Amino acid sequence: MSRLSRLGVVAAATILTASAAAQSASDRQAAADAFDRGSAAYLEGDYPAAARWFEMANNLVPAAPVVLQAIRAHRRAGNELRAGTLALRLIGKWPDAPEVDEAQQVVDEARERFVYVEVTCDAECTVELDGALMAHPAFFVEPGREVTVGAVFDNGTRTQTMTGSAGEQRTLRFERPEGPALPPPEDDQGLDEEPSPTPVPPTEPERGGIRPALFVTSLVLTAGAGALLIWSGLDTLAINDDYETAAREERTMGALDFPRASSLLDEGQRAEKRTNALIGVTAGLATVTLLAAIFTDWGGREDSAEARGRLRPSLGVGPAGAGLALEGSF
Repeated sequence: MSRLSRLGVVAAATILTASAAAQSASDRQAAADAFDRGSAAYLEGDYPAAARWFEMANNLVPAAPVVLQAIRAHRRAGNELRAGTLALRLIGKWPDAPEVDEAQQVVDEARERFVYVEVTCDAECTVELDGALMAHPAFFVEPGREVTVGAVFDNGTRTQTMTGSAGEQRTLRFERPEGPALPPPEDDQGLDEEPSPTPVPPTEPERGGIRPALFVTSLVLTAGAGALLIWSGLDTLAINDDYETAAREERTMGALDFPRASSLLDEGQRAEKRTNALIGVTAGLATVTLLAAIFTDWGGREDSAEARGRLRPSLGVGPAGAGLALEGSF
């Protein structure tokens, strides 16, 4: 049965914090546009396109929640290999981020299906897979497929060819070649495992991100799910108290089958499953709200202000449950 400590963990999970490194205004604008397009594609069920747009947004303004959205889109599209590699990158770059738990689950599943490859170098290097530069030295490859892994040093490249089996882990070690460093290339294309979609200029240059109405809607839905979660948790605790009381009373009376306690136990287990489901829903909505807060155009346009004015959320919590209503147009 649930205890008060679980409610404390849930409450902590719904507190949103964010930090971002300084980025140019053009990068932020392009990232906001890419994220907006990824969100639209995701809602339309075009998960491959959504994954590419989310990856573009992360390339411009790196953020763990954006990578997690790309992972989810790739999984929806059936691209578990790419999702696993992105999950490794998320864990490696943001080891303390709240998104790490979900990313680790993706990695654990990918390790059973694919070959886990980890590259180490005795000097600074970048990693290639079949000639494509990788953004992280750990990644997954298809089992049974021969691949060429390279390590690019400042004075040359070392390569190894390998083939692995599902569930296998391979560690490839590279040593820097002898000799002086070579001059840097004139055109540095950066690190990217897959080509990103061609950036499309925003149709409305004055817009700095997604509409505030999306953030308001997401915030209201998150609050509603949180209210339902709190009610469900308190209801579960109440059932647990009734169960313990009934069990003591029936034990004192010398009952053999504990009918009321058994009934309350079944009811409490159902309530606990309901509460666990609400934990997942609330956490998912909280992530969307955080992403909306990062990419929202807070400068706003006239139609954004009008959209906020047409939203009429209503939230209520009572002994019998909680309810959420959202009226208006977008």
